[in-house]
Amino acid sequence: MFDPPSPPGKPMVYDITENAATVSWTLPKSDGGTPITGYILERREASGKWVRVNKTPILDMKYRVTGLFEGNTYEFRVFAENMVGLSKPSPSSDPIKASRPITPPGPPINPKLKDKTKESADLVWTKPLKDGGSPILGYIVECQKSGTTQWNRINKDELIRQCAFRVPGLIEGNEYKFRIKAVNIVGEGEPRELPETVLAKDILSPPEISLDVTCRDLITVRVGQTIRITGKVKGRPDPEITWSKDGKVLVQEKHVEILHDLPNVELQVKEAKRSDHGKYIIAAKNSCGQAQAFAIVNVLDRPGPCQNLKISYVTKDSCMISWESPVDNGGSEITNYIVEYRQPNQRGWSIVSSDITKRLVKANLVENREYFFRVCAENKIGPGPCIETKTPILAINPIDKPGEPENLHIAEKGKTFVYLKWRRPDYDGGSPNLSYHVERKLKDSDEWERVHKGSIKETHYMVDKCVENKIYQFRVQTKNEAGESNWVKTAEVVVKEDLQKPVLDLKLSGVLTVKAGDTIRIEAGVRGKPQPEIVWAKDKDATDLTRSPRVSIENTSDMSKFVLTKSRRTDGGKYVITATNAAGSFVAYATVIVLDKPGPVRNLKVTDISSDRCTVTWDPPEDDGGCEIQNYILEKCESKRMVWSTFSSSVLTNYAKVTRLIEGNEYIFRVRAENKMGTGPPTETHPIIAKTKYDRPGRPDPPDVTRVSKEEMTVVWNPPEYDGGKSITGYILEKKEKRSLRWVPVTKTPIPERRKKVTNLFPGHEYQFRVSAENEVGLGEPSLPSRPVIAKDPIVVDSTKTSLTLGWGKPVYDGGAPIIGYVVEMRPKVEGADPEAGWKRCNVAAQVIHTEFTATSLDEKQLYEFRVSAQNQVGLGRPAELKEAVSPKEILEPPEIELDASMRKLVTVRAGCPIRLFAIVRGRPAPKVTWRRMGIDNVIRKGQVDLVDTMAFCVIPDSTRDDSGKYSLTLVNAAGEKAVFVNVRVLDTPGPVSDFKVSDVTKMSCHLSWAPPENDGGSPVTHYILQKREADRKTWATVTAELKKTSFQIANLVPGNEYYFRVTAVNEYGSEATGEYEIKEQLSKQQLTLVDLQNLLIQ
Repeated sequence: MFDPPSPPGKPMVYDITENAATVSWTLPKSDGGTPITGYILERREASGKWVRVNKTPILDMKYRVTGLFEGNTYEFRVFAENMVGLSKPSPSSDPIKASRPITPPGPPINPKLKDKTKESADLVWTKPLKDGGSPILGYIVECQKSGTTQWNRINKDELIRQCAFRVPGLIEGNEYKFRIKAVNIVGEGEPRELPETVLAKDILSPPEISLDVTCRDLITVRVGQTIRITGKVKGRPDPEITWSKDGKVLVQEKHVEILHDLPNVELQVKEAKRSDHGKYIIAAKNSCGQAQAFAIVNVLDRPGPCQNLKISYVTKDSCMISWESPVDNGGSEITNYIVEYRQPNQRGWSIVSSDITKRLVKANLVENREYFFRVCAENKIGPGPCIETKTPILAINPIDKPGEPENLHIAEKGKTFVYLKWRRPDYDGGSPNLSYHVERKLKDSDEWERVHKGSIKETHYMVDKCVENKIYQFRVQTKNEAGESNWVKTAEVVVKEDLQKPVLDLKLSGVLTVKAGDTIRIEAGVRGKPQPEIVWAKDKDATDLTRSPRVSIENTSDMSKFVLTKSRRTDGGKYVITATNAAGSFVAYATVIVLDKPGPVRNLKVTDISSDRCTVTWDPPEDDGGCEIQNYILEKCESKRMVWSTFSSSVLTNYAKVTRLIEGNEYIFRVRAENKMGTGPPTETHPIIAKTKYDRPGRPDPPDVTRVSKEEMTVVWNPPEYDGGKSITGYILEKKEKRSLRWVPVTKTPIPERRKKVTNLFPGHEYQFRVSAENEVGLGEPSLPSRPVIAKDPIVVDSTKTSLTLGWGKPVYDGGAPIIGYVVEMRPKVEGADPEAGWKRCNVAAQVIHTEFTATSLDEKQLYEFRVSAQNQVGLGRPAELKEAVSPKEILEPPEIELDASMRKLVTVRAGCPIRLFAIVRGRPAPKVTWRRMGIDNVIRKGQVDLVDTMAFCVIPDSTRDDSGKYSLTLVNAAGEKAVFVNVRVLDTPGPVSDFKVSDVTKMSCHLSWAPPENDGGSPVTHYILQKREADRKTWATVTAELKKTSFQIANLVPGNEYYFRVTAVNEYGSEATGEYEIKEQLSKQQLTLVDLQNLLIQ
């Protein structure tokens, strides 16, 4: 049998390179009984896997392995192969490293002489291209003296590590050759000789300066940074180096540091300032010559201040600001200018503009104010210092000569006069103080004559003292503070009478009828000489119609047009047009009728009140609107519901009987007149209660305080409009201090009269009063409080056109006897009169006991002086005089209302919250305050109305959506009337739907429809909830809870059953209670007819 061969001998590796090696081995000890057919060679890297090297068997016993990686370590093993198979592997070879074979290095490259002196030579070279496979350990330099053949080693003790060497010990004047050899681990390589011989002597050369490339163009640094200028300086011998700037030599100091380490030089300027910019010069000098170089340095900083700040072209609302660029721009281009201004009384500056590239800007000013200005320049580093004006400028227009008068013409002329007119020039030169000069001259004269003294302010002048039938020429010029304008001349004119009586041709036939709100237009042709003056008046009233902002009158030479916009009923009447000139006058008339809705009915009263009916009577409106009253509309309202319903819309008489009232309910009625133009404003009654004939009296108006002193006041009042059907038996008067909450009766028993003097008051305290009327039925509701009055000691208590009421206090000292009376004296005021002369006693008939007196029969155009003396049983005391003379006059102040800012817009509240309306009211006498809601009577029934000091309040608690609307506050006194309006919106759930109907009824279905609520609660309705219930059940079933439409078809009903349906509107605040808005419907087993359906609908 045959066996595999035994393993070959241990491989040997030789001829190793960086990428290949040769492996050899010996024969196996046994070939296994059959010839060996070849060998298999494997290799592996250290700690790696074995990899086969040959693809086919190796027939020889050596093999060149290629594809090795330089630096890696390899091992090899061999297998012998015969026809049986492979042998076991041979022992592994010794590890080998793939590397180049080591040889002596090559010669150094390019040896040359770098420098020399008379004693030494500096040699340099480059390392050999080949190091022989081993790192270069160093170099050997050898020298051969001229004339000899021996090379002497210079560095005997150690190798030269660098590629440069200074050969010392040369003899001046001798010539030398040099060569260099590289040395590695194997030994010395081939030498390389310097191409030329070296003569031992010094080299002389002039200085050369080479600045660093960063310093050759421009060196730019910022303030505070360091300026660095670096370079190299060459020269033999070493040159002397100096640095300078602007002709000044720089020396070493704290700010400047100079570093010289030839050939390297450096100049450092630390913490650079703007003044360090400029041209820096470096100079080098030796025995062979000198050299210079320079560097330009730019130090960037903020720019300097601007120059020559000027303010020009000052007007009342602007001025022009100009300036020049800074002398120093900080080393950078100016990118912007910042202009600011301030007023003298301000510290802070305001920006006129912060983005200006030009040196001129316009500033907007406020007239008659003074301003300072300042400007600063800005570059990329930042803004520089500001330059400021020394004195403020005043924003006013410059004054220039005015323009010429416009439209100079002769308006009128007579026998000896000429009436000139002109128009103010369009340009006044910046001054409103214009005046005019007028001159004249005869035709054949060359001299102009001034026809007035001083200056003329008006734009017309009557030139008199002319000679009749003479030819004159006139001229006018304008004058202001800056000078006079050019003259404007008239044409030559003959001074003589030229008259033509005015004639008016009215462009109107019959009566002009317009609707209220339309425009009234009346035109009249005008003729006459001189040009007539046209005056429009109404109903022969002296008031000029041109004062109305609605009236415009346009007069031309041949036409006069009258236009009145937004006509009112009161604009109807007879319009009088009068044309007047020197020849006479002409009057024309135009009748205008303005049709409008009728006014409110008058004297609205409720009479014959019983438990279920009453009679409402009224008088026709004072103004029927220009056309016949067709009918009246009577409405009623229950106070607790505050919903108006129409009782009758076609009342033809001035009275109506209202029936079907509910006993005990309170009602308000209102009546409106109607003509063909529409319905007039309503007139409302006071609330009445449906009950038997007699009742307690109504509420009187607030009482008035007529006489005031420091301890007593006189209070008067009017009876209530409603006496309850029985005569008033007396009044209860109450008082309280303004800040107190408790009312105190003034008397213990009723007061039969409507006047009461209230005594025992505290001086300086503020009091209010209220009064209640009483009849046989009982005591009525108290009035609103009077205006607060302070108990004090006035001098003039009251005043009318013909009287003055004086008041005073008792003397502090009574002289030891009781005061029995007072003497009041007066006299007309005369300048410079004797203090004791002209006094006349006022109370001649009787002694004045009280501290008040009224002087009558006075002249309202005369000033009077008064004095009062106290008297006891001894005699008269010293008189006390009024401080100033007074004249009698009526004291009337029309009402005024000042609404708070929150009241002027829409007042919005949530339902359930109170509505608070308030305003400041003024007027004398104290105005009557009335809060109303448009279309609804006084809100006092539900809310509370109060007047505190000058504040009028209206508070409606627990507001609902029905309280939304327009409220009015009306003040009335003897001096006039004033009203304001406040819009209120209550955000609430929506009201009930309206027009709820059922239709298309079948035995199993019906169709429901309705209209949206009249009141949506201030928020749009989002959906509806539809519910149903059978008549014999109490619970409701929801048909649909998110219904968007206002109709619905209900199906699946039970025939013959009776159903109730109800619909609830929903908004963002919820839904209203639905208990009373239902429809009941019975479904028959047969389909109902339309007549049956109408009979079954129940609201």
